[in-house]
Order: sequence, then structure tokens, then C-alpha cells
Amino acid sequence: MRSLSNSTRQESGGGSRSIAPAREHETRWNIPWSQPDIGQDEISQVLKVMQSGWVSQGRVTEEFETLLAGYCGSNHAIVVNNGSSALLCALMAHDAKPGDHVLVPDYTHVATANVPRLLGCRISSIDIDPSTFNIDCQALERAIKQRRPKFVVVVDVAGLPNNVECLWALARRYRFTLIEDAAESMGAEYKHQRVGSHGHATILSFHAAKQLTTVEGGAVLTDDSSVAKRCRLVRNHGELLHRKYHSKSVGMNLRITDIQSAIGIAQLKKIDEYLSRRNQVARVYREELKESCSFQLVPSYVSKHAYMMFIAITRSRKTRDALKRHLDKNGIETRIPWPPIHQQPQFRTSGAAFHHSSDLYNRAISLPMYNTITDSDVERVASEVQAFELR
Repeated sequence: MRSLSNSTRQESGGGSRSIAPAREHETRWNIPWSQPDIGQDEISQVLKVMQSGWVSQGRVTEEFETLLAGYCGSNHAIVVNNGSSALLCALMAHDAKPGDHVLVPDYTHVATANVPRLLGCRISSIDIDPSTFNIDCQALERAIKQRRPKFVVVVDVAGLPNNVECLWALARRYRFTLIEDAAESMGAEYKHQRVGSHGHATILSFHAAKQLTTVEGGAVLTDDSSVAKRCRLVRNHGELLHRKYHSKSVGMNLRITDIQSAIGIAQLKKIDEYLSRRNQVARVYREELKESCSFQLVPSYVSKHAYMMFIAITRSRKTRDALKRHLDKNGIETRIPWPPIHQQPQFRTSGAAFHHSSDLYNRAISLPMYNTITDSDVERVASEVQAFELR
């Protein structure tokens, strides 16, 4: 078994250790699918906010936004209460209206389609590239020619960036607004440029399973000052900052708290360490399981994968389901991501045009992947998959 380089990992900054998670006596999982890395650095930041007298959105959130924009290479970061709210802000800031046509990848969490549907948009999903799991650019162009969408929302599946140059070429040619759902790819790089630095609106998620967490949270990254201004209006009931209770436009309460932003500030200091660890784990999974599983292709244009998830592809649905039962029985939590959009009841259509997303859904299993997973736990996951294959 190939070993990792930092089985006993300490946090950067003050060198404080992560708080021990609940294990066997509190959960059925000896090895969870994911868990956040919340340690003394985060706790100290939260205590400062709690003792300050101001816990709702305020100066700490502004600081987090500045640091986040600087890290991602965007002019603006607008932090909100979750990734779905970030997508809602981005669409509303670009004037999404009922009846607008929105194209989304067929293989994604349903939130990618639910959010524009809540705005009254028409949704069409597009089959994926079976090697990268991201949207297929050729299938996308065929759909664009037929449907002339106002928006295309692409998803960086598992943390793998999309082919930005291809997407921008299509956006210029067919005049649609490109939005990148990077809920899983915080810190990833396309041609050595971080996700969020390419000009178009990009949304992030800071859910507890993500590589950087604020427990719940999200953000819109943009270089466009007018889009940023509109996002901030949407986030706060359409209220003007200098005129309390005076609403300029339709909006909601999508605000985050300074408590959550304080966690984000502490986490942001360690994000490169987190990504390095996840890539180490992915390399071991790929090496140890290459005889029994296939994996997401990482194209040459991807200079850094974020590995929010690690997806292994089995031979068949029957094999995948049996493997999941075997891992469950041995205390290893896994997930099966996600029913394709065309199979979700609110978007159900014929599966004939979605061969690749349907096949991936039938054979994919997401293995444990998180910032603090130990060498021994990675080795055990790989060993149990190998033991299943040898039965």
C-alpha cells in the first residue's frame, strides 16, 4: 500500500490540532464520507466575533470577502448564506426572467437546475463528457443552436474545472451569459489560473462537506462592478446601504453572519494545505484501485484539481451497489452522486439523449475524501475495495 506523506497533520497558523470528530460510539461510520476540519484556529476566530457585540453580517464578512476575492483572483466576492443563494444572486444580477432558457449539465446536484426554475426559467439539460464528467462542449453547442439560451450554467464536477476557453468561445459566438457553478472547485486551477479569475460570474459553496467551509455559506465571484452591486442588493432585500429600509429592487435575506465568515477566514489560511492533502489522497486511490475502477480524466488544461469528492467508476450498477453494501457493512460511508437532472421528477424527460450521464450515475461511487482523513483510513478504504474485488 502506497503511503501518504502527512498522516499526522497539524494545522497551519498556530499549529493547533483539529478537534477530534465523533467516531464509533456516536456514529455507525468508522470512516465517514466527509467531515469538516474545525480546530482551535476557527474556534478562536468565532469567540472574537461572539465577544465583539456584533455577530450578524458586518466587518468580518467584509474582510472575508476581500481575502476571498484576493485568493481567487476576482475583483469582487459577495458572500451569502449558501451556494444555491449564490447562484440565485448571480442569475438575478444578470437579469434572469421567467421564460428565459437556461442550459445546465445533466450530471449535477439538482440545485443547479432548481434555482433557475424557481425564477421561472425554462431548463434544458445537456449530456456530459464521459471522461471528465463535465458538460460536453459539442453537445452544448448543438443544444445552443437549437434553443438559443440566455444562460449556460456549467458545473465543475467533483472539483475539476471546465474548459474555459471552449466555453468562452461559445459564449462570444452565440451571445449567452456564462455562469460557472464552482460549488465543488474552490481553489482549483485552469491553466494555472484559479477558478473565479476568468471574468464570468462564478459561484462557490462553503457547505460543511466542502474543502473550505463556513458550515453553510457561498459566494459570487465577479469582475463586473455592476453585477457585484446587484448581487449585494439581492442579498439584502434590495436595500440601499446608505438608506435603511429603502428597497431599490427585489431581493431576499441571503446574508451570512460574521460568525460564519470568521470560520471562513481561518479556513482560507489553510486552503492550499487542504488541496494538497486531497490531491495526495486522490493519487493513492488512483494507484491502489486502478485494477478494479476507472476514474475522472484530468485534462492537461487542469493544473489543479480541488477533489471536493473522489468518484470511482465500477464495471456495472450491480457491482457498484454490491460494493457500497460491502463498504457500509465495514463502517465506511460512501455516496452515490447524483440522479441526472432528466431523471428528477420536476425535470423528467426521456433518457435517450443522456447516455453518458445515465451510465455514470449507474456506475459511480464517491469514496471518503476530506481534509483530515488519515493515511490508515485511506489505506483501509482501498483495502476494502480490493477485498471486495477479490471475493
